[in-house]
This record gives sequence, structure tokens and C-alpha cells, in this order.
Amino acid sequence: MSQSLDRYLYTIRTLHDQYVCVRSVDVAHYLGISKASVSAAVKKLVEGGMLIMEADGNLVLTQTGVQYMLGYRERCDFFHRLLLAAGLEPDNAEREAFSLAQAVQPDTFAALKKYLADV
Repeated sequence: MSQSLDRYLYTIRTLHDQYVCVRSVDVAHYLGISKASVSAAVKKLVEGGMLIMEADGNLVLTQTGVQYMLGYRERCDFFHRLLLAAGLEPDNAEREAFSLAQAVQPDTFAALKKYLADV
């Protein structure tokens, strides 16, 4: 999946942690982008089986979307903590963590976690 679609799923999950209902306009406001951009991404996520748009416009992650997002969020959090510990500014660390989380393969991530746990 692309980094931008990962970011949309991450945002939807983050907003769901805070609010009962999340709509495209909420995602657009949170990310500071147009609702049209969010609508195009939502369509791709629905087609990919990651998301459901309910009749009232509420966005809900499917079980597949939740499982994918749990792994992605773990990778983001891991890299964010690592980059902060390395001295990056918080905004830079967050941006880079999203890039690293999307780029790294699951087996590579597991190896990195194991290595750093042993250090």
C-alpha cells in the first residue's frame, strides 16, 4: 500500500481513538487537505477491503484494516521513539517514522526490534 494510504488509515484509526464517528471531512480537517483528496483515498481503501463507509458517512476500518493498522502503528511508534532518542526534532521524527514504517518489510522490522532489544 502507498505511504499516503497508510497515512489515511493511521489518521482514521487515530481519530477513532478520540471520537465515536469519523467522516471524510474530519480526516481532511485533521490532515489539512481537501475533502476531495480524502474521498479519493477512501474510495481506494474501500476497494482494497481496508475500510467501510457506512450509510451515514462514518468511516470504519474492516478487520483486515485493523490488523494492517496495528502493524503499521507499531512500526511508526517504534521508529518515532528511536528517532527521538537519536536526537531528531519531534516533527522531523514523526515524518521520518511514517516513511520508515511504510518502507521496511515485516521481517526486517522484526530483526531490528530483536537486535535493539538485545543491545
